[in-house]
Amino acid sequence: MPSLFSLAQPVTAFQIWFVVYLYLLPFLLYAAWASLALLDLGERADSASRAGWGAVVVLVPLLGGAWYLLAAATTLRRSSRIAIVGAGLCVWLLPLAVGLWLAGGPLGPKALS
Repeated sequence: MPSLFSLAQPVTAFQIWFVVYLYLLPFLLYAAWASLALLDLGERADSASRAGWGAVVVLVPLLGGAWYLLAAATTLRRSSRIAIVGAGLCVWLLPLAVGLWLAGGPLGPKALS
């Protein structure tokens, strides 16, 4: 009986791209945006809004940190905050869209065959 490991196919470039852009990069963006947002929240004086925004940043992955950075952050300049969130989204979503387009879309002919 052959080993289970001998049945595995070699890793392709598409699989590596898929893992990086679909699984790992969102965690990296969440960590970066949430840490920047929480550091900014630490500088706030009013504890009521700090607790509310802290809950949003921690409990709403990706969108919470980005939303706080764009809407309520005070320590970074507005242009810096827009660049941080915009560049993160571009680095994640543009290659993802191009890869899905090249693969024939999520339900394209290559995915169904």
